[in-house]
Amino acid sequence: MPKEHKKRGRREEKKRKREAKEIHIGSKRQKFSEAEDVDIIVGSDQQAQGADYQPIAGPGEIPFYGLLDEEEQEYFKRADSLLELNQFNDAEERDLFLTNVYKEAHGKELKIANSQSCSRLMERLILMSTPDQLKALFGRFKGHFLHLAQHRFASHCCETLFTKMAPIVSDELAAPPKVQSGTSTKGTTTAEQLFLDTSKELEENLGYLMTDQFASHTLRVLFLVLSGRPLVDANTTSLLQSKKKEQITLNFLEAPVSSASTSTRAVPSSFQEALNHMMKAIVADLDTTSLRALAPHPVANPLLQLLLDLEFRHSGKSKARDANSLFRKLLPDDPPEEGTDSASFFNGMLYDPIGSRLCEVLVINSRGKTFKVLYQNLLRDKLQSIAKNETASYVLIKALERLNKEDLEQAVNELCPLVELLVGRSRTSVIKCLIERCLVRGVDTAPLAASLEQAYGQQPMERVKKMLKFDTAKDEGMSNERRKHIENQDPSKAHASLLAQSMLEAAGPMRHLVTEGILDLDLPSLLHMAKDRSAAHVLQKSLACSGDTLRFRRIIMPRLVEVTEDLATHTVASHVVDSFWGGTEGLPFIRQKIAERLLRSETRLRESVPGRAVWRNWRMDNYKTRRSDWMAEDKGRTSGMKTGIELARERYAAQRSGQKTKELLIPFIRAADEDASAKETGHGLSQPGGGPRTALVEYHKPQKLYQLLNPQLPDIGVGKDGFLRIVEKVLQYSVNTWDQGFMPKLYASTDAPGVASELILSVLNTNVHVYNASPALTIIEKATSRALASLFGLTGPHAGGISVQGGSASNTTSIVIARNTLFPETKAKGISSPSHSLILFTSAHGHYSIEKAAQMLGFGSEAAWTVDTDPSGRMDPSALESLVQKAKDEGKTPFYVNATAGTTVLGSYDPIRAISKICRAHNLWLHVDASWGGPAIFSPKLARENRLDGSHLADSIAINPHKMLGVPVTSSFLLGADLRQFHKANTLPASYLFHSSEEDDDGDGDGDKNAGVGGEEEEEEEEEEEEAHSRSAKRQPSEIYDLADLTLQCGRRGDALKLYLSWSYHGTAGYRAQIERAFDTAGYLAALVEKSEDLVLVSENPPPCLQVCFFYARKRGLKGEGKGNSRVTRRIAGELVPRGFMVDYAEVDGRGAFLRVVVNRETRRGTVEGLVKAVVEVGEGVW
Repeated sequence: MPKEHKKRGRREEKKRKREAKEIHIGSKRQKFSEAEDVDIIVGSDQQAQGADYQPIAGPGEIPFYGLLDEEEQEYFKRADSLLELNQFNDAEERDLFLTNVYKEAHGKELKIANSQSCSRLMERLILMSTPDQLKALFGRFKGHFLHLAQHRFASHCCETLFTKMAPIVSDELAAPPKVQSGTSTKGTTTAEQLFLDTSKELEENLGYLMTDQFASHTLRVLFLVLSGRPLVDANTTSLLQSKKKEQITLNFLEAPVSSASTSTRAVPSSFQEALNHMMKAIVADLDTTSLRALAPHPVANPLLQLLLDLEFRHSGKSKARDANSLFRKLLPDDPPEEGTDSASFFNGMLYDPIGSRLCEVLVINSRGKTFKVLYQNLLRDKLQSIAKNETASYVLIKALERLNKEDLEQAVNELCPLVELLVGRSRTSVIKCLIERCLVRGVDTAPLAASLEQAYGQQPMERVKKMLKFDTAKDEGMSNERRKHIENQDPSKAHASLLAQSMLEAAGPMRHLVTEGILDLDLPSLLHMAKDRSAAHVLQKSLACSGDTLRFRRIIMPRLVEVTEDLATHTVASHVVDSFWGGTEGLPFIRQKIAERLLRSETRLRESVPGRAVWRNWRMDNYKTRRSDWMAEDKGRTSGMKTGIELARERYAAQRSGQKTKELLIPFIRAADEDASAKETGHGLSQPGGGPRTALVEYHKPQKLYQLLNPQLPDIGVGKDGFLRIVEKVLQYSVNTWDQGFMPKLYASTDAPGVASELILSVLNTNVHVYNASPALTIIEKATSRALASLFGLTGPHAGGISVQGGSASNTTSIVIARNTLFPETKAKGISSPSHSLILFTSAHGHYSIEKAAQMLGFGSEAAWTVDTDPSGRMDPSALESLVQKAKDEGKTPFYVNATAGTTVLGSYDPIRAISKICRAHNLWLHVDASWGGPAIFSPKLARENRLDGSHLADSIAINPHKMLGVPVTSSFLLGADLRQFHKANTLPASYLFHSSEEDDDGDGDGDKNAGVGGEEEEEEEEEEEEAHSRSAKRQPSEIYDLADLTLQCGRRGDALKLYLSWSYHGTAGYRAQIERAFDTAGYLAALVEKSEDLVLVSENPPPCLQVCFFYARKRGLKGEGKGNSRVTRRIAGELVPRGFMVDYAEVDGRGAFLRVVVNRETRRGTVEGLVKAVVEVGEGVW
């Protein structure tokens, strides 16, 4: 039998004859501690419980579901073995076998789940089931989950079932199951309803299930499913399962039981209600004493951690103020000062191996003010005693990560005297954290460096040996296996290596403690360091550090060159040789010397696996056969020689010099149309060119493209023929945004009205700064911007807008208007007045142009405060209000909030209505950056769906029709509720240009009778300027037609014409249909990604806007570190280009860069199907 069967043990015949209670509760299949490691979080005694803990009454006797007879048991055990071995001839044979197993298991599901030897089969069946089969099985378990969850083996089946059912809920939410007319609705229960029924079933016994050694795991999975959080990530894995839990796998699926989507899942609102209801039930049933007794409980503690985390994440950090919240039940004193009951509880848990994990959750997730109180009252005055304790130090590390600069400086001064003691006890994690946080906060690390020097010694060589814990004499002759075994038993060497690497990150005295010690090592010690598994990482890091390391590398590299061959063939040291490439940056002669030594040892290198890796990484084949290319790469440049095909292409371009521009442009566009039909295959059509070339682009690196284009500005013009040759080259090497595969940016191709409008503007070639220079374009701009403003609900008599040169310009202009409107004196005196320290607020996911504008306008980038977002990327209103109040408390003046409607990466829409309430309460200017997501306003359905609700409450709105609407770049508008504010904020006296005020005076008959009559009265120039300034400041015209008087620009292109003509051509209904179709396509792409076994969806499904973000991860197993995921993503994005697809990538969390795909109004479903195919195919080769 397979090994896994033996691990669970075998029942003897006499055990089957025992009573049901003995079978399900008292049976002994193995040592209990081995069967299920209930100490999920820490490795303490499982029996350790709080002194006040009182067992909670259970739901009663567990029913007996019967036993499988010997024949059935033997059949299912054999079926499990065959599925595990997977020795079927083909998939058809396996599916036939599975069908027979399903038939045999029908009606016996509960027996199998409770069977010691066959429950494993039930887990495998769940992993292979279709959605309909899963729901049918869920229905079989329904009504029995309370008892199944408490069973040692059936509980694992419940966990696996919940995990596999979770994505089905999201799928049904995106595409609700359809019931054909005339068919019975029996058996069509949705996955959502099945989970809701289960939560109700368990609700009355939650207190007992929390402390049950098996049910607690199942309960955690259920809570995560209801919350929509990832079921597998670094934060939840340890909470979900035991460290000793057996991984049930399927060889043909290569996926463990716990393999689920690692991205946040879309869940119905009913799940949030059920989650809140269950959490309230737990808190209501247990008083403070009972809850605190569960904190050190080895089984209940992980669930308390999860509940606190969910409470902060889903109910907002303001929930901590609710007296009925879990947080406030645990710490009822506000604030929890020393001497209070809450402080005593926290202090007790701080040193408890299990309870300290709960303290970590409190420190990590508590709101800013609460954390500050916890730190100041309970942690700050005893930092040294906490740091000395191995358990409590983990809580201290989490606290240090949240400290501001001032508190961190105090912590450094407090802990520096303790460094020598911590080093002596090999507890370097706190020191490492201090160094890292000092680098982040900009705190001086010199005191820490002095303490470390005192702890490790003054003599450099002995210092680095003591620091890295290697002894050449003691380790001499020790095998790698033995050394590895010793290091695994004692992790202090690994921690010491991590500390040294963090020291190298800090330039100055801290780094010199390590580098000077390395330089002082003799050659045998240096060789030993390079071969030591832990110390080698420090040597690699020292060669890769940026900054003042050139002197260090100049001294150390010649010494290492002498032992290159020995190092290159060593399993560990070969990685050090790889780092020599970066270590010789700026030292070309040493780099070539290393290459020569490697070349001389080619045979030796090729005979070993590490040697072959070094040979490949150093590109020694190039050095051996094409040394000039290797040398050029070494110097960071490429050869300037043109290839034959490049010369042939130039001759071909010259032969076509007589072609007309029309004959060049039409084929350029037509190529994209022809390529569209092939996109669904995952490959674009090949095109003639320097290749690889598709209709999308013929891509070359900048240096190569510079040679191909050869841009020159001649003294003597090239004439018509030369002009056409230049046009042809520009088209050949440009990205064809008409191509369906162009999906990296927030814009795409235009259309026929767009091309025509650009031609018209070029013919007119006028400036829309004053009315008399461009009367028609002025009226069109005013009418178009007013119509656009009305869509957002800005319908007042003075509402309207102006066109500007882009979204960044819109945002910058809005800040100027806000400042000059709220603080009129700043228009003349600026912001240097000490009475103003103006602060702007924008989402953490907002566009960088807000911070850039703060720099440009003299506020400084530190005046742009970023507001935290919720998991969907939407601004958190409570966080905004906290920051506004914080700014006021610090004596600053908040004045401007930027809400984003369609963020650049995730496409999130900030809650405008909620933000507006805060702005009104604090008299802040509300600007909505709808540059990207604003056109959704053309669809009332989309605008209502938590996107643009409340837009009419904004003071100003930015929108870029050149993005979602396909208007030619650039087309951007700044809309306002009152254009008189625009005029008053931006107008300046310029009598040589703006005459509208004088014309208005003549028309009204109230102005100067001699206005416009030149020479009748001579006045001094200064008096004229003063009068003009006074007139413009005191009098606001009802309509402004000199539009440059509303903006920061004087030179203004008539870009509003492009939207006017396009809108007239398509109509509002046409735009609405196009936008809704684009949103449907984005949802379709998200569904394709979510269904793929090799893609991990980052975006919501359906996505809030037209971006779909996802990772490639084989079998949805993301790499453990962000750099690995980023490397895969970047390579996929690069290798998609020759296939005719261009996408972008971005990063919003620590998981690394993911692919970001932007669909547009012309994107076809076949295109996104082909893209998914291409990503999966390319990903297989990259992974």
